[in-house]
Amino acid sequence: MKKFIPIAAIAMMFGFVACESEEVAFDSSSDAFVISKTVETENEVDTLYGLALHVFANKPIKSVSVTSDNDTEYTLEAFQGYSLDFYYQTPEDEFTTEKPLVGAYNFDILAESAETEKAIDNLTEDMIYPTDGIAYTFDTDKVEMTLSWTEIEGADYIVVKMYENDEDKTQIFQSPNALKGDTEEFVVKASGSGWASDFTPSLDESYTIELHAFKYEPGQSGVNMQAKAVTTEVVVWNE
Repeated sequence: MKKFIPIAAIAMMFGFVACESEEVAFDSSSDAFVISKTVETENEVDTLYGLALHVFANKPIKSVSVTSDNDTEYTLEAFQGYSLDFYYQTPEDEFTTEKPLVGAYNFDILAESAETEKAIDNLTEDMIYPTDGIAYTFDTDKVEMTLSWTEIEGADYIVVKMYENDEDKTQIFQSPNALKGDTEEFVVKASGSGWASDFTPSLDESYTIELHAFKYEPGQSGVNMQAKAVTTEVVVWNE
């Protein structure tokens, strides 16, 4: 099954690897951002928060460690095995109602070439929040599902993802292109692009849809994120 590369990072990846690694010095981009999501417990909806730390480089990375202003240490790992892309995210069961620490996050990056780089990214209180739910309708003739939602205020772009409801939460779909931040509808077509290799959705099977909305740091783009908001909905393909 194919791997899904984060859309925000694709442009950075192509820019970084345009030259042979031995011709350029080690260079990286570091980012800290907050993630928000909603969960329903006992008929109440709570907003929970986690932290994400991300590093992209033009040469393979050996290790990345990060220290926050309160001396909490984090270790990043290669994202889906990509040595140019290291990532950390708060484990799902450790999201809390408290937002991550605002302030400086200090990155220590070591390349496989033994080159090193230090960077600082400042996390502010600026946020975006999940939408209040995802509605969906299914067209049996066209074999496609239309998703709709309330605009996610402040989002710069949105990525739609779909997962199997298995123990591993296997990703099976990702919107081929990022959607504009004010988008309120998206159509998932069985015959369209974006599906994992050799996968076809099964009629009457349930899947999990996630909207990943992203907000850039002021005046930034690429991988310079400030916040991410995740909205989740279980859907039935054919209902």
